[in-house]
Amino acid sequence: MAKDKVNIYDVAKKAGVGIGTVSRVLNNSQKVKEETRDKVLEVMKELNYRPNKLAQNLASQTANAIAVIVPTFIDHYFVEVLKGIQDALEEEKIDLILYKIDKDEKMMDKIMDIVQSKKVDGIAAVTMDISKQDYKDLLKEDIPVVLADEKTSDFHSIYLDDIKGAEMAINYLLNLGHKKIAFIDGLKESQHGSDRLKGVKKALESRNLQLVSELLKFGDFHTKDGYQSMQEILSLPEEKWPTAVFAASDNQAIGVLQAMEEKELKAPDDIAVVGYDNIELAKYLKITTIWQPMYQLGHLTIEVLLKAINGEIEGKFSKELELKLLKRETA
Repeated sequence: MAKDKVNIYDVAKKAGVGIGTVSRVLNNSQKVKEETRDKVLEVMKELNYRPNKLAQNLASQTANAIAVIVPTFIDHYFVEVLKGIQDALEEEKIDLILYKIDKDEKMMDKIMDIVQSKKVDGIAAVTMDISKQDYKDLLKEDIPVVLADEKTSDFHSIYLDDIKGAEMAINYLLNLGHKKIAFIDGLKESQHGSDRLKGVKKALESRNLQLVSELLKFGDFHTKDGYQSMQEILSLPEEKWPTAVFAASDNQAIGVLQAMEEKELKAPDDIAVVGYDNIELAKYLKITTIWQPMYQLGHLTIEVLLKAINGEIEGKFSKELELKLLKRETA
């Protein structure tokens, strides 16, 4: 048999196994018995077989592609996460199909459409709050799913502790001597916003302090929301102004600084400002912030997803990534 004519079907026939088994051997799947693996590898060596990636994918009925679902493409946070995702996929020569799905009542229907299309071998969902009861249908599907930036026992997940991160920010400000601290949060219904608010209250209460209702603002995690919230705070009588502001995102912190600049106020001399995320702009604007390892989050999400696709993970993978306080000029 000429070596340039040898294909995955020839290997399967001579080894006395199905082509799916040969594909699993090629993908180093743990689901193959050791004696079967050795037999297939021996036949490959005997036939001088060199796997063709396309044939391998067709034989195993895999798409050689994964779906990444995000709520937006343009937010700095998701751009950083996607950098890690893209690099991890390029290392393994896996195709990426990117989906933008808003967090609305039809979100799960759209995700199920992706699953049933059979165009992808697995799904990575980034900050989609996908583990609620409404999403139980996804658990019934035979497709690997990894949730990034969310903790759950239902799916593989890589997450960060928002309560801990908010505590770090508030404790830092308290240790600087601030007692009148404003918190500009995200959406009330957001799990991340809810947890960061819990962390703020927990840190304040540990010092017998309370979050003043006038200094708690809700919006989205965008710059315009931080700007509008800070405008509302600065419209209060000056004696009610905070000495420090903690924003639930760096985007919001940028809006806070803009509103302060219009009032000719400077950070930290007039009001200290702390953000959250450590997007690239935060470094250039010298914003003190809570660093989230966004690139690492994206890269590890893909590492775990590919292992799950190849059957190399038992049970549900769960890992918490560490947060850090980065001290810069605004606080």
